[in-house]
Amino acid sequence: MDIKGTQGFISASNRVFPGGVLGRHQYGSASDHLPVSGEGPILQDSEGRSFIDYSCGGGSLILGYSHPSVVAAVSQQAHKATQFISIRNQPAIELAHRVTELVSWVDKVRFTLSGAEAVMMALRLARAYTNRDKVLKFDGAYHGNCDYSLWNKSNAGTDAVNLSSSAGIPEVIQDLVLVAPFNNLSVTREIVRRHCKSLAAIIIEPVQRSYAVDAEFLFGLRELCNEFDIVLVFDEIVTGFRHALGGAAEVFKVEPDLGAFGKALGGGLPVGAVGGRTEIMDHADPQRGTAKNGYAYVTSSQAGNPLGSAAGIATLNELSKPGVLASMHRRAEALKSGLSELIVRQDIEAQVVGYGPLWDLAFTSEPITDHASAQKADQSKLLKFHHGLIRNGVMVRAGGRSYFSTAHHEEHIEQTLRAAERALEEI
Repeated sequence: MDIKGTQGFISASNRVFPGGVLGRHQYGSASDHLPVSGEGPILQDSEGRSFIDYSCGGGSLILGYSHPSVVAAVSQQAHKATQFISIRNQPAIELAHRVTELVSWVDKVRFTLSGAEAVMMALRLARAYTNRDKVLKFDGAYHGNCDYSLWNKSNAGTDAVNLSSSAGIPEVIQDLVLVAPFNNLSVTREIVRRHCKSLAAIIIEPVQRSYAVDAEFLFGLRELCNEFDIVLVFDEIVTGFRHALGGAAEVFKVEPDLGAFGKALGGGLPVGAVGGRTEIMDHADPQRGTAKNGYAYVTSSQAGNPLGSAAGIATLNELSKPGVLASMHRRAEALKSGLSELIVRQDIEAQVVGYGPLWDLAFTSEPITDHASAQKADQSKLLKFHHGLIRNGVMVRAGGRSYFSTAHHEEHIEQTLRAAERALEEI
C-alpha cells in the first residue's frame, strides 16, 4: 500500500479505523496533525511543527520522549529477545522486585499490558478472595476499558440510578456495580452497610481526574473495609510513581489491599500491574488449580514482556534518583502558579486545577471537589483554551487533563505561559 503525505495517511486512517482514530481521542484539535517523533518534552508532527507536549502519551511518558536510559534499555533487550510468553524472565522479575521495594504494601505482583487490564484483574482477585460479587466505585471515576469500570451513575448521593457510559455493556452489570459520591463518607458508608454481605471491593482513584481525595474520606474507606472484610483497591494508574515513588498511598498515608498500576510504570511502553497483599495475590497461583479452590485466572500472553519490563526498570531507576520527582513537582507548581496569575491578571472566571504534577483549568469560580462540581465548569471555554494552546505551540489532549514530566524545565514553562496568555485572550 503506497501512502504519501500527511493527508494520505489521514485519509487511510479514515478508511481503516472507526471514526478515523485509534480510540476516543484525536491528536490535537485538528485533523491534519500526525505525530512522528519526540525528544524530551518536544513533539514533532508530520508537517515539521514542534510542540511543547503535555499529553505525555496519556501520562505514560513521565521522563519525556526518547529518554536515553529507556531507549538504551529497550535496545539492549531487543537484541536478546522481545518476548517469552508469560514465563519467568529476568527483566520481569527485576521490575517486580523494584515495585515491591518502592511500594511498601505490595508483596506480590502480576503484570498486565495496561492499567485497564490491571483494574480488571484486581477486581477479579478481590471477588475470588472474598467470594462476593459486587464492587463499589465513585461517581465520575475512570478505571479503564472494562464493563465493571465503565458503568457509571447519573445522580449524586444515591446508588439508585446507574447509567452505562458505553453501549455493549449488559444491563445485569448494574446489579454488580455500586456507585457512590466521591469524597462523601456518610453516603458511602450507608451504601456499604446495605450491601456489605455481597460487596467484594471498593475501588478508588485517590486523585480522580484532577482533584484529590479528602484524606479523612480515604481513612474512612479504610476503616469501612476493615470493618466488613472488603478489599480496598487503589487505582494508582495515574498516581503510581508520579505523585510519589510509593504512589498516592504514600502521599495520603493510607494503604490499600490491592493496587492497579500502569502509565509511568512502563515509561512509554505498554506495561500494567496488579499488586498487593500476599493472601489476596496468591489466588492467582495456578497451583490452586480450580475456581473451586479460589484460583483466579490472572495472566496474558504478553504479561511480563521483557521489552516493557526493561523500559519500566529504566524508568523507575531514573525516578528513584535523588531530587528527580521533587524537582518535577516544583516545576509543575511553578507552571500552575503562573497560570493562576494569568487568570487574575485577565480577570477570568476560572481556576487552576490538578493535584501534584497534573494541571488544567476549570472555567468556574466554584470549588472543584468531585465529579458533580467539575461538570459545572464551562467545558466549551476549556476546549477553546486547549485549542488555543495547540495553535500556539503547546500540545494538550483537547478536553483532557495535562501531565507534567521530568523533561519539562523552566524554559518550557515560560513558553507555555506565553502561549496560555494568548490562548486566554482568544476566548
